[in-house]
Amino acid sequence: MAFLLLSGAGPADGQKSPLQWPVPPPGPPREPVFPRLLIDPGELAGRLKAGSAVPLDARDAGLFEKGHLPHAVLAWRPDEEVPWGIERVRALMSERGILGDKAVVIYGDREKAARLFWLLRWAGCPEVRIFGGGLVAWQAAGGALKTSASRLSPSELRRPPSGTVAVGSAWVAGSFGEEGVELLDVRDARGWDTWQTPPLFGTGHIPYSLPFDPGALLPANGGWPDPVELRRRLGTLGPRAGDPVKLESTFVLYGEGPQDPRLGLGYFLFSLAGLEVRVFPGGWQEWTAAGDHPVVRVIPAAELASLLKRENPGLDQDRHPRGLILLDLREHRDFAIGHLPGALFVPYSSTTEILSEVLAMRIEREWPDADHALPLVLYCYGSDCIRSREAGAQAARLGFRNVLWFRGGIREWRQAGYPLIDAAIPTARRVSPEGGAARP
Repeated sequence: MAFLLLSGAGPADGQKSPLQWPVPPPGPPREPVFPRLLIDPGELAGRLKAGSAVPLDARDAGLFEKGHLPHAVLAWRPDEEVPWGIERVRALMSERGILGDKAVVIYGDREKAARLFWLLRWAGCPEVRIFGGGLVAWQAAGGALKTSASRLSPSELRRPPSGTVAVGSAWVAGSFGEEGVELLDVRDARGWDTWQTPPLFGTGHIPYSLPFDPGALLPANGGWPDPVELRRRLGTLGPRAGDPVKLESTFVLYGEGPQDPRLGLGYFLFSLAGLEVRVFPGGWQEWTAAGDHPVVRVIPAAELASLLKRENPGLDQDRHPRGLILLDLREHRDFAIGHLPGALFVPYSSTTEILSEVLAMRIEREWPDADHALPLVLYCYGSDCIRSREAGAQAARLGFRNVLWFRGGIREWRQAGYPLIDAAIPTARRVSPEGGAARP
């Protein structure tokens, strides 16, 4: 069986990397630089007096008519972006006279403001800020509100869209396990909550991505978090406790689709913390539309047992199933003591190139006629073991599209009371939840 990289993920034009822009490997920690993305009433008043800023109101039309910042224009509604695309967004900006030659200051609902922030950045605006205090802070500082709408002359944008804000599906397909890249899934309204798998992430996610809830980083009383504390909290993200991501990485966010409100929120928070961040706008909808991109799904012990029982009803045979590929990524000694029926031992390596080669060699030897659509199941010790996550990324690079992550691993299997196979004796033995051998 020949293993190929995913279509669209291979190098193009002789380039060494399929990435659309270079991602340098993480280096030593550098002194953080926090960009000035929030603007206070005093600076805003000065910018408005000088005519160097345009306020963009992210609230609804009714609130806008009751009172808004001087010279403000009302932002468009999300439904006006259909058919969706950055050129449509640029057209909506042009209609409102937002040309990128002045700073754009957004105010209103946090999620809406953050979403407009990343769209304007992508559209080519060189300076986009958020007025965090809102109208209350403006009036407290002595500022007056207006009720008459400002009208800017429509014109064509003078700058092209940014090439470093958004990435496409081909870029994402080439990033699995790439050093210096972290994919974050924002679809669930929670991240690794006590390290439990969130529901949408569990039912399917892009290989090597991590669940991330940007809303959990917002202050409960409104406003925006302190950049220093925000950066510290983002530094705790990771596949398990004590194994955080490198903040020198480039973070790529994806949601359900381009209008997922958490996309903009995540983008702004990472930007506020001075971190490199991009957005995959098409998100989960685009990734799964054609059915040819790899997907990782987290499965429980009961589902895996049901799959194995199709060919091994008693779970007492140690022959490899033909309807799926089952890989054990633990140490050889632990595999010999007890493994899932029909599992293949795969020597694990933290080096991605070696791991990919080992996976290809072992699978081709035992499943020579396997199709890339065949379910590939990975497991190791338990939910705190990240070997399955890393091997899943390499399996995706080899072309496998249906990767099943048995995240609970050997611990969950034993706790559920399913039998293990002793490598020295080719018959199943039952293992109690406490770990001792029990009678079948």
